[in-house]
Amino acid sequence: MRARAALAPLLVALAGVARAQTMLDQEQRLIEIHSLLVALPALESPGALRPWQGRLGVEVITIPVIDGTTGGKTQITASDRARAFPRLRAAAGLPLGGDWRAVAGLAYVPPVEVNQVSSHLLGLEAGAAWTQGPFAAGLRVHGEWANSRSPVTDPATRDELVTSLIGSDLSAGWRFELGRVGLTPYVGIGVVKVDGTFTVTSDGHVLSSKNTDLVLTAGLRLLAMRQVELVAELVAFPGVLVHPGFAVAWTPWFDRRQPAP
Repeated sequence: MRARAALAPLLVALAGVARAQTMLDQEQRLIEIHSLLVALPALESPGALRPWQGRLGVEVITIPVIDGTTGGKTQITASDRARAFPRLRAAAGLPLGGDWRAVAGLAYVPPVEVNQVSSHLLGLEAGAAWTQGPFAAGLRVHGEWANSRSPVTDPATRDELVTSLIGSDLSAGWRFELGRVGLTPYVGIGVVKVDGTFTVTSDGHVLSSKNTDLVLTAGLRLLAMRQVELVAELVAFPGVLVHPGFAVAWTPWFDRRQPAP
C-alpha cells in the first residue's frame, strides 16, 4: 500500500507530461499541415515546355477541412476562413541540347488580406527533363518562403506563421496527341523539408515544427490550341495532407525561328 501511495504522485506527474506532449504534438502537426499547403507542387508534366516556350498562369490551391483541436481548445485554421487560395506562377523552357530540356520558374502570392487572412509567398524552381517521343522523365528542385497572418488563437488577433521549404521530385509522363489537343497524364514522387515557426501575437509565444515529408503526385495536363493549358493534380503527403490543385495558363512560344509545339 505504501509503495502504491508513493507511486501515485509520480504517475499523476507523468500523466500531466504526457498530456502536455500530446497537445504540443497536435500544435506542431497544425504548423506542418499549414506549411505544406504553401509547398510548390509540380502542377505541370515533366518536359512540357520546349526551349523558349513560356508559361504564365494562375493556380488554385484547395484547402481541405483541418481539425484545429489542440488539447481541450479549438484553434482557428485555414479551412475556417477559406477553402482555396490563388497563386501566380510563371516558367520558361530553356535549351539543354539533344533530348534534354530545362525549365526555371517562380511563384508569387501578394500579401493581400482577404477575410482576415493574408499570405506573402515566394517560390523558385528549376528542373531538367529527358524526352523521347511522347515520353518524358524529369527531376525538379524547388524552394518556398511564406509569411502567413491570420486569427488563430483569437479572432481579434493576427498570429504569424513563417514557413520555409525545400524539396525535390522525380516525375514521368506520356503525351497523347488528340488532334488539336494534347493530353499528358503524369506521376511523381519526392521529398520536402519543412520548417515552420508560429508566433502568437498576444503574448509572443513561439512554436516551431521541422519535418521531412514524402510527396506523391498524380496529374493530368491538357494543352489546347497550342497555347492554352489546363492542369489538374492530386498531391499527397502520406499521413499528413492530401489535396488537389488546378491551374490555367497561357504558354506562348518566343523563338520564331522554330515551329510551335
